[in-house]
Amino acid sequence: MSSSVPSRPAALVRTLVAALCAVLAGAGFALWLGLSWLQDHVLSPSGFQDTAASVVIEPAFQKELVGTMLDRATFGALADAHTGIGPVDDAVERARQSAVDGATSWLTAPERQTAWIKILNDTHDANIPLTATAGHAPDDLVVDVTALGSAVDQQVEDTVGVSPGIARQDLTVTVPGVHSGGVVDALVWLVQWRYVLPWLVGALVLLAVTTTPRRWHALAGSGLAGILCTGVVLAVAVSAAQTVVDASAVDPVAHLVVERVVSVLRESFVASSVTGMIWAGVVALVGVAGAVVRVRAVTYH
Repeated sequence: MSSSVPSRPAALVRTLVAALCAVLAGAGFALWLGLSWLQDHVLSPSGFQDTAASVVIEPAFQKELVGTMLDRATFGALADAHTGIGPVDDAVERARQSAVDGATSWLTAPERQTAWIKILNDTHDANIPLTATAGHAPDDLVVDVTALGSAVDQQVEDTVGVSPGIARQDLTVTVPGVHSGGVVDALVWLVQWRYVLPWLVGALVLLAVTTTPRRWHALAGSGLAGILCTGVVLAVAVSAAQTVVDASAVDPVAHLVVERVVSVLRESFVASSVTGMIWAGVVALVGVAGAVVRVRAVTYH
């Protein structure tokens, strides 16, 4: 009787250690999943371009951005200045629409797709240092659409004979209040260690399984922790993305670019997270199945 008393605290400690290892394994898995996606789709210039290029080469987006840039320039004043004289207002609107159509038609030609891709490259370069030693990211988000400014300005002038003055404006827009610089710098540093995380997760799962006699329960717990932690990371990422979109509303051009690009990135991250949760769910199911089989085997014997 007395020999069984000290074994209970020891069993409890082993169970707690196994549970802690399972939770840490789930957190490590979620962190690895998020950092790997960040490196492949956001921090890498080529990965960011491949992911977000579908937005900037979409004709509907291109037309809307050109129109927004014109509205932001002197043509915006004309669009809002309603004289109340029908023929005059109609003439102003026709001139504006002609400018938008002419510039859009010229800029959406296949041979000028590089100008649109340059928006992504310039914005990426303005916000994300390639390595942790390459300097610091700016404190606030920067959206750089300068590459299109001169092109749109020249084409509009050729079409209607009036320059909207876009080339004279600063089209490197800083989005205040985002304070993304510190986060970006931290992520660039963390990404360097993403290759260590799978080994750490594997070691934690192995430790959880070997620490407690209920090995299948520990495996199931590790998988469940992976699902929950990935869900938490996903929720935080989606919330942060929406905060960035809301903050970009201070400038119509920046808001349009940020909203569309973030939308594509969010879809990609959700898909990656769901895939990771499925794999974690498979691990949990294996653990549950093993526990059920073991219980039945013990009962049978």
